[in-house]
Parts: sequence; C-alpha cells; structure tokens
Amino acid sequence: MNLRSGRANWLFSGLALGAIAMFLLDPDKGRRRRALARDKMYSTGVKTRKRIDAKSRDLTNRAKGLRAEARHMMSSADNRDENKASESQAET
Repeated sequence: MNLRSGRANWLFSGLALGAIAMFLLDPDKGRRRRALARDKMYSTGVKTRKRIDAKSRDLTNRAKGLRAEARHMMSSADNRDENKASESQAET
C-alpha cells in the first residue's frame, strides 16, 4: 500500500463519517432518522436472535435423531448377536 492511497482512504473515511454525522444530527429530521435507525437495528437484532434460536433447535433435534439411530443400530446388532448365540446353543 503506498502512502497516497493510505491518505486517500483516511480522507474518504473522514468524509463518510462526516456525512453520516451530518445526516443523523440534522436539526430538522435528525430525530426521525435516529429513531428509524434505532428501530431497524432493534428489528435486525430480534430477527437474528430468532434465526439463531431456530438453528440451535434444529441442530439439537438432528443430534437427538442421530443418537436415536445409533442406539437403534446398536440394539439391532446386539439382538443379532444374541440370536446367533441362542441358535448355536440350541444346536449343541
């Protein structure tokens, strides 16, 4: 990164920050804009929490399903082993 592009980045960042401050601190419509921004941030937070909750419930249910399948497979294998053992005992 050369020196000029670094200064240009700082300049544009400062300009953007100033424009945002001017937009939000406007004496006529600033209060409304701040309220809208606050409401949008709150809404986004609620939606994010709902999505995280849904994903965590989904993962929990998937894990329970895998555990149930593993138990079923293990019990099926145990039953087959017991059947083979009882068959071999019956033959003798």
